[in-house]
Parts: sequence; structure tokens; C-alpha cells
Amino acid sequence: MADKDVVKELFENTALYLTYDYNLQIRKETVEIFTQGEKLNSVLDIPCGTGAISIPLLNRIEKLTLIDISSNMLAIAEKNIPAEFRNKTELINKNFFECNLPEKSYDLILCLGLLAHVESPGQLLNKLSSLVKPGGLLIIQNTDSKHFYSYFIRAYLGLKNLISKQPYSLNKVPAKLVEKTLIANGFELQNCFRYNQSFLGFSNLFSNGKKYKLTGRFFGDAQKNKNAAMGSDYTYLFKKIG
Repeated sequence: MADKDVVKELFENTALYLTYDYNLQIRKETVEIFTQGEKLNSVLDIPCGTGAISIPLLNRIEKLTLIDISSNMLAIAEKNIPAEFRNKTELINKNFFECNLPEKSYDLILCLGLLAHVESPGQLLNKLSSLVKPGGLLIIQNTDSKHFYSYFIRAYLGLKNLISKQPYSLNKVPAKLVEKTLIANGFELQNCFRYNQSFLGFSNLFSNGKKYKLTGRFFGDAQKNKNAAMGSDYTYLFKKIG
């Protein structure tokens, strides 16, 4: 199968995604902190998953567009939309690169958990850049492939692959590539929250609640990031100035 078909099949298994709901909670809180006090009319969430991160914004925005390649994820997201906000939401079940979206039309784009899964990270960054309004925001997540912790993650996944074949390899995207590409596209870095979302082979030893507390205790949050240099997972806040 083509990579995009493998990705679609993988994320149709919603239980796999929801296993890491402590990480979703961290991302939700990071978005809340990054957007505090911002005037937002039109928001795009790609990939939206269950909508857990962007749907809470509906009480202060005019329009939310939810895109996901997984029909099962999108079905959960649709159920999570409060009835009074249905007229504010648009749901699209497509590959992002096949969506015909108007350029310079979003005040905020959320792109969390996608760079590792696309065929061309550069193409994704360029397309996202074209959709943000001047003065608009882009919140994007990436695991820095050059970070020392990422080498441990890849070694661990390599060992797992010897036991059970993984469907495909995740992209190796350096933080510098994300930063340089977006700056070249007219963005300015406003903030960055760094932590580690992987407990390697010890994840099953802790509940989601415990993992959430341990992560917060060591790394803090987007308002006060502690031990940031130890974090391989970057959640960026960029503003389009050009």
C-alpha cells in the first residue's frame, strides 16, 4: 500500500490513538496557553483526531474546520461537537493534500502529530504556510530527529520491529528544518514548549494520569517550560508576519 493508505489504516484504529490521552491533554493545554487572549475567527485543525484539542475553542471562534484522513476519528469528533456549535463546524474526511482550501483564510492552524506521517514534510509546511492569514498563527508539533532522546526512541522502535513488523517508518524531521522553512515562508517564532511524549518501554508501568503528572513535574507547561533542553518533542507557536 502507499504510505498514505497505511497511515489511514493505522489511524482508523482509534483505540491506539486514545491510549495516549495524557499526551492529548498536554497538547490541549498548550494550545489554550498559546492562544490565550487571541482574537480568532477561522480555525483549521489538521489532523483533528477526536477534536479534543480544537473543539473546546468553539465558544470563542466563528468557524472550525476539522480534517482527518480517518473516518472513525472524524465520526468521534462529530459526536464531540456540542449541538449549539454544529453550525460553526465543517468536517472533511480527506487526505490534507487533496483538500481544496482557500489560501490566507485561517487565523489559526493546528497541526499536531502529522509531520511524522506525511510523504513530504517540506510540502506540508509550505501548504500550511499558504493557508494562514497575515498576522495569523500556526501551532505545529514535531519530534526533533536530531535530539539525543530521539535516538533512544528509534533504537527502541528498532528492537520492537524485530518482534513485530511496524507498518512503516516515521519521518525523521530535524527541528531546524521546521524552523528554517517556516521563517523563510514569512513566519516568526513566538513560543515553543518542549517535553518527551515517550516513556519508551516503561509506558505500561504507569497510568495515563501518572504519566501526565510525571511529565508536568519534570517539564512544566507551555507557560513555564522546565528542563526544555531535555525535550525532543517541540510544540511551536509561529506568527505569520509576511
